Amino acid sequence: MEAEAGAQSPRPASAVSAASAPGGASGDMPALLAMGDWRGAIRALELGGLVRELAQHCEWVDFNGEELRLRLSSAHRHLLDMNRAAVERLEDMLGSATGRATRVRIDVGDIAGETPAQRDEIERRARHAEAVAALEADPFVRELIERFDATLVESSVKPL
Repeated sequence: MEAEAGAQSPRPASAVSAASAPGGASGDMPALLAMGDWRGAIRALELGGLVRELAQHCEWVDFNGEELRLRLSSAHRHLLDMNRAAVERLEDMLGSATGRATRVRIDVGDIAGETPAQRDEIERRARHAEAVAALEADPFVRELIERFDATLVESSVKPL
């Protein structure tokens, strides 16, 4: 585990495939890795616990067929420090999914692009904003607000 600030640029957000969506692709791990779809790979592996948290906060750097390079921000370094065995577990799961040994190298440094956790948060906020807008545009809700001088508590809105 070496600290590194930014050797290779990550794939652009537009390169995210349909596999990133839940239930999107068949879970063909070699194809996901070849496309650089780290978010899709995480979902296909069905990671859980600390391994999932670590993976979600890592940015894709590179995959050369044998070694997967990821970058973890300094702010999330504790995810790596708390459980060094998480990297080995990730290697085991990737190896099982690809049918070949895969090394995982996680460098700690500045995130140049976007992590799966950041993308999930952006999408969660967008769904929340859409739900708030739908409620504000609803004629019944508007009538309640006008008639009873009510307010919509945005933090209480949960998107479906």
